[in-house]
Amino acid sequence: MISERTFLLTILEQPEEPAARLVYADWLDEHGETARAEFIRLQCAGQNEVRQRELLNEHGSTWAGGVMRQAYHYQFRRGFVEEVTIQARLFLDLGAEMFAQAPIRLLRLIGAQGLIGRLVQMPELRRLRAFHLTGCAIGDEGVDLLAKSSILVALQTLRLGTNAVTDDGIEMLIESGNFLQLQTLVLQDNLIGDAGANLLARAKNWPRLQRLDLSDNLIGEAGLQTLTHVPSLLSLHRLDVSHQFKGHSAGPHLREWDQLHAAATANARS
Repeated sequence: MISERTFLLTILEQPEEPAARLVYADWLDEHGETARAEFIRLQCAGQNEVRQRELLNEHGSTWAGGVMRQAYHYQFRRGFVEEVTIQARLFLDLGAEMFAQAPIRLLRLIGAQGLIGRLVQMPELRRLRAFHLTGCAIGDEGVDLLAKSSILVALQTLRLGTNAVTDDGIEMLIESGNFLQLQTLVLQDNLIGDAGANLLARAKNWPRLQRLDLSDNLIGEAGLQTLTHVPSLLSLHRLDVSHQFKGHSAGPHLREWDQLHAAATANARS
């Protein structure tokens, strides 16, 4: 007889495959856990959010499990906890257990300053698709550790806003070659200037990058001109360079960028 743990292991190994979750829902029905089965099916189908909330209000903390309740916040997706917000020091202690219980895809850390070196050694992070480190004050030193780690190669989203990242940090990210799957990179409210903008405009290691947020940095006219006229990031379709020099906009808004980049991309491909 297939055990419940076997179903969970299959879901952990194939987090993008809804069939495994639906088969597990059938098993839950057969074992009298109809509410959990219903919830998984509703979330997988994206149906009846009112009913989903009712089920969560009644059973959510139980389904999440004891270790997950120690997080600052967690979010169910397709019937399981897939998003977790937690203090970085607490995650170092509980992360392995959390990842053993749920197909976590998005991790949002609080207070990771000085801890990046230990975090990037956790093999569980290989399963992440989104890593949020906003406001963690990791600086260029932390960025260097992220860039050198092969643990995060499957990331599609990396948020590094408000971390005192400079042009040196940008160079580290670009040269790492470890973020080939990256689709969204958020770098708002850092210390990135024209040199960093020039590096980003010519980046070759992010073939899938679609969204780049550089708002609230220190990019001047020269850097902005490079970003909007050098079409190296051909997959990019959203760029935010607003509010440079901490509130004084020195560049085009998002819509103007779209127009400029569309023209540059067309010229590059013609």
